Amino acid sequence: MDTNGDPVFLVDNNGHMWATEIDIALAIDFPDYVFAKDYNLMPLDELEKYISENKHLPNIPSAEKVAKEGLSVGEMQVKQMEKIEELTLYLLEIKKELDIVKNENVELKQLIK
Repeated sequence: MDTNGDPVFLVDNNGHMWATEIDIALAIDFPDYVFAKDYNLMPLDELEKYISENKHLPNIPSAEKVAKEGLSVGEMQVKQMEKIEELTLYLLEIKKELDIVKNENVELKQLIK
């Protein structure tokens, strides 16, 4: 109970848990390694092929595996952060490519005039 007498942590007999906040001490590294120069970001065409064949993201468990084995909240948080950081790198890569196309488009328009 908090100072007002309100519950701050509850567990139902069906396994549901409520808490106002949970701090997790991770046993694995947080994925800032994604931003290292030597990180091997999977090319988008390979990622698309992987998803098509496996029906889930690389390094993320399948729905079947989670249903069978459950999941670790801390481990899944780290994996989600890894995917968010990878998405950021993909967006930056696509922006660079788009900027090149925009510049080429401006140059081509000037040539046409």
